[in-house]
Amino acid sequence: MPLARRRRALRLPALLSALVLLATARISLGADQRPPPPDPGRPSSLHLAPFTLSAQPPTSVTWRYTLDGSPPSRDTGLPWTGSLSVSNTTVLRLVGFAEGSPKPSHITTRTYVFPRQVLSQNGAGFPTTWGVREGHPVPADYEMDPEIVGHPAYAADLGPALTHLASLSLVMAPQDLFGAEHGIYTHPLETGAEWERAASIELLGDPQVTGPVDGGIRIQGGWNRRPEESPKHAFRLAFRKRHGPAKWKQPLFGPNPPVEFDDLILRAGCNNTWLHWKAEERRHGDYLRDPWMRDTLAAMGHPSARGRFVHLYLNGLYWGIYQLTERPSAPFVAAHHGGEPEDYDVRNGSNPIEGDGRAWDQLMRLVETAPADASALEEIGRLVNLAQLADYILLNLYGANGDLDGGSNWYAARRHRPPGPFVFFVWDGERTLEDPQASTLSEDPESSPLRLFQRLRQHPGFRRLFAERARRHLEGDGALTPRAAAARYETLARTLDPAVVAESARWGDYRRDAHPYKVGPYELYTRDDHWRPEVQRLLQHFFPQRTAVLREQLRAAGLYAESP
Repeated sequence: MPLARRRRALRLPALLSALVLLATARISLGADQRPPPPDPGRPSSLHLAPFTLSAQPPTSVTWRYTLDGSPPSRDTGLPWTGSLSVSNTTVLRLVGFAEGSPKPSHITTRTYVFPRQVLSQNGAGFPTTWGVREGHPVPADYEMDPEIVGHPAYAADLGPALTHLASLSLVMAPQDLFGAEHGIYTHPLETGAEWERAASIELLGDPQVTGPVDGGIRIQGGWNRRPEESPKHAFRLAFRKRHGPAKWKQPLFGPNPPVEFDDLILRAGCNNTWLHWKAEERRHGDYLRDPWMRDTLAAMGHPSARGRFVHLYLNGLYWGIYQLTERPSAPFVAAHHGGEPEDYDVRNGSNPIEGDGRAWDQLMRLVETAPADASALEEIGRLVNLAQLADYILLNLYGANGDLDGGSNWYAARRHRPPGPFVFFVWDGERTLEDPQASTLSEDPESSPLRLFQRLRQHPGFRRLFAERARRHLEGDGALTPRAAAARYETLARTLDPAVVAESARWGDYRRDAHPYKVGPYELYTRDDHWRPEVQRLLQHFFPQRTAVLREQLRAAGLYAESP
């Protein structure tokens, strides 16, 4: 065989092997690699004027999109043709497909809000009912009330109101939100992981918080899950690897840590809001009591769940003002007290949500049976932080909390590795700051922080500790003095005042026009006739009186230390 032919023959197997390896590598790469997420050329934002999105996918990539919140796929949505005119509030979801790659890109979600168009939203194209409750359809309500939108006192304020707070956009498949079979809003009483739905979550209007994040959404709360009690449900935002990142890493509540979140709550409000079934509580609607309670626990020197007011949009529909709030679960507690989340027992009222309930049961048995002496108090003090408990109870006595029961409306946590004492966190403090003369000093629900207090006040050592903590916070520059307490409330009120007219337009007419329920009169609730007068009532009458009233109540009970 000629030399040249022999060399070619020797090289042929090697060349074939190389081609096989190259083909194998390309197949492997194609199977694992996704095309880049589509970029429509403009981030989510609020707009006053129409605009056009113009963007081209990379070579060999095609895009498809939807405008109803549903995730696009190869078989759903519309082909992207290079541009899209946007003149109304729009929820855009884009996905890319590359030749030779079976995996689509990650979905890109953008929310473009036009405040002027929000004012005329009526829910056209959305379901007219939200499921069935006790055999009766639950009427849906989407409208911004024309009486507020066109009112001479409010019309000019509504546009600025919708831009005064940051806006949180939740985007999800319509059937997961309002669907008859699987929608979380049509089945608000359902709980658990099987009723958590995938969503895109994004905060608009805060320059420190950038980009959307994928997470899970479920209905949150207890009483206001019932649609007759409230059509405005709360939500829990959960970040898990099956949805996207395991944490939302953004400075949602400012630059101070923690800035990574596993769970967040969108609090809708129930008691002392314009949607409550009782006219008296609707008249007291201010949406400030729960954040005031949480902020005050922090002012007393203890970790407390942070929050911020936001405008909420569900698939582009304006849903009102919510409080985006930290959830005092194990990751929150570990961030403040050290260790890892799995080191903690955490309970929400009667329900252990992480760890177990053995230490709590041991604590409750001990306070019920131990003698009122120093050695027993020392043993109890290994299971509960007595000074922190004293401050927590003092705050709830100041607020005359009408909802601090044994089953819910509070969080408690302890480190079990290594063992540590329970500490308490404010949760659902809406039934507070109602009557400056009120007293809850005799309240004693089973297996609650108040039960601990009632048993511990039989111990002379705890009475001295509590009396000293009371004087510390009710005198001088203490957190519960009239000036400090009112200033904290006034700061919250100033934050909400420009925006609350949007809440009035969204939900202020609901009990009068959509669903009169239980106790009238049913009114159109407004900023000037209801919200501002309630804020002034608290600033002018509640806070100036409450400190002295509580001080006298504690003196009569032997729970106040006189100044030296």
